[in-house]
Amino acid sequence: MDNKTKLLHRLIALFVVLALLCGVSAAGLYSLQVINGEAYRLQAERHLTSTSVVSAARGEILDRYGRPLVTNESIYSIRFDYAYWDHTNQNDILLQLVQLVISAGVEVPTILPITQQAPYTFTCDAEDKVYTSLIEFIDSKNGTENGKDTLGLKAQYGANSAKDLDAESVLKVLKAYYGINEGYTESNARWILEQRYRMTTSGFSRNNPFIFVKDVPMNLIAEIKERHELFKGVNVEASTERKYETDYAAQILGRTDIIYAEDWDVYKEKGYSMTDIVGKSGLERSMEEYLRGKSGSQMVDTDISGEVTGTMEPSSPQPGDNVITTLDIELQKVTEESLARVISAIEGARGGAAVVVKVDTGEVLAAGNYPTYSQATFLEDAAAINNNPLEPTRSRAFQMAYAPGSTFKPMIALAGLEEGVINLQTTMVCNHYYTRFQSRTFKCLGWHGTVDLNQAIKKSCNIYFYETGYLLGGATIEKWSKMFGFGQKTGIEVGEIAGSAAGPSYRAKMLENNPLFNKWQPGDVVQAAIGQSDNTITPLQLAVYAATLANGGTRYQPTLIKSVKSYDYSRTIIDNEPKVAQKIHLNPENLKAVTDAMQSVADEGGTAAKTFANYPIPIAIKTGTSQHNGGKDFDGNDTDHGVLVAYAPADDPEIAVAVVGECAGHGSAVAPVARDIFDAYFQGESAMDQAPVEQTLQK
Repeated sequence: MDNKTKLLHRLIALFVVLALLCGVSAAGLYSLQVINGEAYRLQAERHLTSTSVVSAARGEILDRYGRPLVTNESIYSIRFDYAYWDHTNQNDILLQLVQLVISAGVEVPTILPITQQAPYTFTCDAEDKVYTSLIEFIDSKNGTENGKDTLGLKAQYGANSAKDLDAESVLKVLKAYYGINEGYTESNARWILEQRYRMTTSGFSRNNPFIFVKDVPMNLIAEIKERHELFKGVNVEASTERKYETDYAAQILGRTDIIYAEDWDVYKEKGYSMTDIVGKSGLERSMEEYLRGKSGSQMVDTDISGEVTGTMEPSSPQPGDNVITTLDIELQKVTEESLARVISAIEGARGGAAVVVKVDTGEVLAAGNYPTYSQATFLEDAAAINNNPLEPTRSRAFQMAYAPGSTFKPMIALAGLEEGVINLQTTMVCNHYYTRFQSRTFKCLGWHGTVDLNQAIKKSCNIYFYETGYLLGGATIEKWSKMFGFGQKTGIEVGEIAGSAAGPSYRAKMLENNPLFNKWQPGDVVQAAIGQSDNTITPLQLAVYAATLANGGTRYQPTLIKSVKSYDYSRTIIDNEPKVAQKIHLNPENLKAVTDAMQSVADEGGTAAKTFANYPIPIAIKTGTSQHNGGKDFDGNDTDHGVLVAYAPADDPEIAVAVVGECAGHGSAVAPVARDIFDAYFQGESAMDQAPVEQTLQK
């Protein structure tokens, strides 16, 4: 055999070996990917290094003296981990877990907006987010296969969209989608359905575990651990939950909740996980970037059976920063309790608000609302709160605006003096009627005779301010209103509205939106001068206005934040300094005349004398009636609001107060609220005697 033949045989042998190797490899790949592909995929999911998020505790919220308002408490929750979860038998497992948890006395959350018992109906309006999210979810699943009628909405129910279905049909569609067959009782099927829907809408996936229930007792934890073979992927997680240390300042502190599906894209960009808890309102929301901690992670290596074979060094979570507010929680307590007591005693009164501001910094010491609620019991009281037509969750102090009535008059007096249309010797005659306009006569509440500025403020004479306002003109009144912060947001850290400052330019804007409004007329000028017309002002703006009068013309931006400290209080992240929004240059002689007149309101014959006569501290005050709905309802009851502004001590002011009582009739009716606030601040167990917050928080 020659060399060529030998070489040919060797090449043939080599090709045969290669062909055999390729065949074996192909057979192995076919077996791996086609025959046993699904089995190996599931094994791979359970035999890998899984990273789970370790949630960080949110920062605490404290009052100005370090007293805790919102903290955290440690709880245990039941968590499902996707990689180890038994997807095949999940309906049966969920039912067993529900029964086990309920028997332990733990409430299992439900989120479907449908009644629990037949006949089934929706429990919310069609505009509610819970309902719209449900409809969108069903519609999205109905078109998962090339837009076909995969859930049978058209074929079985004759519906083009889930919004065309009644509540019972929605339940049937969801049961079919989740494979909940008729072998379950109606009650058990509903429990399974609720949890499957919760899991889906929470984004349950490899990177997002599902929190089944929170705050579970140790005996339930022990039972779940004993049945770990049945409850694979079901784990116990130690975490923290918000704890409200006070029943007060609910609208200011706000609340936290899960991330809603419609907000996920926004939070995802900021690095949040779908299971994170975020601030939804109040300071919890506005200070989210500080209160939010930095989550850690834990990596666990498991084998095919799901048993842990090793762990990697976890990344520890870092708690959020701590927010020190400007609030004095004891003064807040007095403010809210006084509002509730005084307003509830006034026949026909509906609600109200009171705000207390430090005149030299703009710090808000208290901002009370009535009616209100407790964040600590919000979930238990949710039905009553949501059904209350007076909207307890709404901050009347920051988010409702009222005509200021006669509390506007000190500003008009000051503007008149500064603009030179009146002087300290100017007098006017009040015969009850103001007859400058032939087309309309305006009235005063009394027959005051000849009055100067002091008497006009003390007795709240409309005639004096009608004429002063007429001499100033609408544009000038509007200019001064804006200098004192009316018609614009204050910059407070939680939600607020701007209100409106009456005047020709504001009326022009109103006409742009609604041509049916009347054009600005001379009669509007005199109405604006006594705090009516288009003037609407929040209680917070009124308190800032009073503080600006008190300190000589410096309007500070009000704030609820004193500082932000690191989670261990070792570093100061923010040290909030007073911010000047506007400096109004005033003649000290004019300002003193207005302050003296406001002091006389508390003296014999003044509109606040009943409450403040012989008060041991000099008070500068102005009461007012905010006309509303014509002044009377069909039964003859007052619908006008009672309003007042005040500051004290009048000769060396420290705090300014504004109070509004809805349908309280007159500012004198709510004056006891202001007195209670002054009593607590100047004569009570004053927090001024406490250690500074920096010393209090050393740990």
